[in-house]
Amino acid sequence: MSINRPRLNFEQAIEAYLHYAPRLPEVRADAVPPKTEYVENLMSIADQFDLIVFDAFGVLNSGPTAIPGAVDTIAHLQGIGKSIAVVTNDASSSAEAILARHRNRGFDFDASSLISSQQFVAPMMNSLGDITYWGAMAPKDWPFHVLPDTVEPLGEDRALYDAVGGFLLIDSESWSDSQQNLLEQSLRDNPRPILVGNPDICAPMGEFLSVESGYFAHLAADACGVMPQCVGKPYHHVFEEVLRRHPDVKRDRVLMVGDTVHTDVLGGLSVGIKTLLVHQGGFLDGQDIEGVFARAGLRPHFCARAIGFGIGDNIKTEVA
Repeated sequence: MSINRPRLNFEQAIEAYLHYAPRLPEVRADAVPPKTEYVENLMSIADQFDLIVFDAFGVLNSGPTAIPGAVDTIAHLQGIGKSIAVVTNDASSSAEAILARHRNRGFDFDASSLISSQQFVAPMMNSLGDITYWGAMAPKDWPFHVLPDTVEPLGEDRALYDAVGGFLLIDSESWSDSQQNLLEQSLRDNPRPILVGNPDICAPMGEFLSVESGYFAHLAADACGVMPQCVGKPYHHVFEEVLRRHPDVKRDRVLMVGDTVHTDVLGGLSVGIKTLLVHQGGFLDGQDIEGVFARAGLRPHFCARAIGFGIGDNIKTEVA
């Protein structure tokens, strides 16, 4: 993870989420709870649920470090037989790499627990079968072989932007202002599809909020009028996959746990499951929580400082 990657402050990030909210999935008014129940931690409500779905960044970890109490909480839930799923918009990493990082932090997840937005990128490309040449917001060493078509990483050559039939926005870590300008200029001259593997505006990285692919996708849409096509939270693909893997769990016994209103909470509400928002180490750490709910017109069913607040464990950090 580069310390020089693009960043936002909280107000910039929340303003972006509010500005682009009309492009996100709709939530029925009757799906939004009239008030939020504030609880000490996840364990205080865990008996109400059989399947608990976790966001990763801001819930399990903040940057490379496990959030205090999270490792012990997950282990206890697994020990008492709760079904666990981890859904992530980290389209830049393979499932194996994501699981390895979680193991280094002390979590014990297997492949069946993980649902990544990356797994939906290839089907999204296949839905546009007339396009076989793509330009990608991704580093040169990204595993392009997992994708069905010819994909080249975008750099500083305008000719490549003009030659491809569409764009994949996957990993913004090394994306620059000049590359964004080239993308927007090329799209203005010749609008083409924008597919987004990570629709997040930002992600908590410990001491800062990183700018993610979704932010740049919306900027490009503003510039050229082409609306991005997205997979990952808050869109339906990941939630449908969670429910498909657990057909015997009733929807009212499923809980989505996240740290952002416009991804985790909105996504959960849109598919009719209960939601818990946590804020220690996440997007809303230190912010006026109720003020954010009022501005968003959305709120979760429950809110806690952290999933394992008051539960001590040894903080595990990622091995470089």
